[in-house]
Amino acid sequence: MKAIPLFLFFSLSGFVYGSCGEKESVIPPTPPVAAGEVFRTPAYLQNPSADAMTVMWITSVPCRSWVEFGTDPDRLQPVRSYDEGMMVANRKINKIRLEDLRPGTKYYYRACSQQILHYGSYKKEFGDTIRMPLASFTTWDERDKDYTILVFNDIHKKTELFKHLMSLVGNEPYDLVIFNGDCFDDPEKESDIVDVLTEYCKSYGSDCIPSVFMRGNHEIRGACSVVLWDYLSKAGEHSYTAFTMGDTRFVLLDCGEDKPDDTEVYYGMNDFTQHRKDQAQFLQTELAKPEFTAAARKVLIHHIPIYGKAVAKFNPCKELWQPYLVTAGFDVSLNGHLHRYELIEKGASENNFPVVIGGGYKEENATVMILKKTGEQLNLRVVHAKGNTLFNRDL
Repeated sequence: MKAIPLFLFFSLSGFVYGSCGEKESVIPPTPPVAAGEVFRTPAYLQNPSADAMTVMWITSVPCRSWVEFGTDPDRLQPVRSYDEGMMVANRKINKIRLEDLRPGTKYYYRACSQQILHYGSYKKEFGDTIRMPLASFTTWDERDKDYTILVFNDIHKKTELFKHLMSLVGNEPYDLVIFNGDCFDDPEKESDIVDVLTEYCKSYGSDCIPSVFMRGNHEIRGACSVVLWDYLSKAGEHSYTAFTMGDTRFVLLDCGEDKPDDTEVYYGMNDFTQHRKDQAQFLQTELAKPEFTAAARKVLIHHIPIYGKAVAKFNPCKELWQPYLVTAGFDVSLNGHLHRYELIEKGASENNFPVVIGGGYKEENATVMILKKTGEQLNLRVVHAKGNTLFNRDL
């Protein structure tokens, strides 16, 4: 048998050796994709606050990514994400948290990605650096009491309908977009999240306007529902949270599924009973915080209504949360789920505040809510897909 040179043997065996003698798999570099194919989504701003902002985007290939940002568009500095010393890289979902920002300040930024062609122990190869167009955002300032927020619910991935509803907003500037559940629809595969998210982002200008995504019952269903939060950034540590914008405190709750945990189709994989109990404790804590008690305005948002004649018999949230909600002093509750507009006046169903329920995913009942704060005045307008106003009231 003819002898094989030692270096060739190592190559044929699929390994090379580094400087310390450790072996490293020889894998041919991945061919670079065209520059125009690197970014799969636009940049989308998440988890906004007065001193921080999360920039997210998704690439079509594994990359190392970063954000160049600053107050001067000609002097941007790179920000990268590290986890216990290692750069968060070699993945397609990119999430960069910008922190220690100044309130009420305009920042310029651009998302940057570099395809990883080879990620070895001792050798790495990269493609060209691809940069998104320059974009900007302004951090919140709690001294600024004015804002405009758009609230959507039950779009059920009907992206053309979403574009139409956005057109009804017109040229009125807005500061935040809230998706109040069932805007994704039983995501079975990644494209059910990414493709729908991309269309939403393009329609509302996600690179300049932050958004908050809340779960409805349909975000909980489907094979990819378990990774939904990989593609989004929670507005807090949990799917429920509270935040302050200007002098308004927003409380966002997660009702979970619309049927009991032991329902056959859940296969024993749900425990929203405990999740709702956790939120009862959260409410008790939140309502005692200075951020809540000192707020001039208070807005409650959750997907499934817990008040009104049309509410299903299965209504565990009301039993758990009602003791706290009845004395909280909310100005309004914004809900969805029923696929039709409905107004439940204060006191009509044990509710100590008006409840406004948005429409559904068909043009004959779809709506967009426009919550606008001007000085001391808080106004809510609900616009039907046909362009007529269903509700317009100073709260």
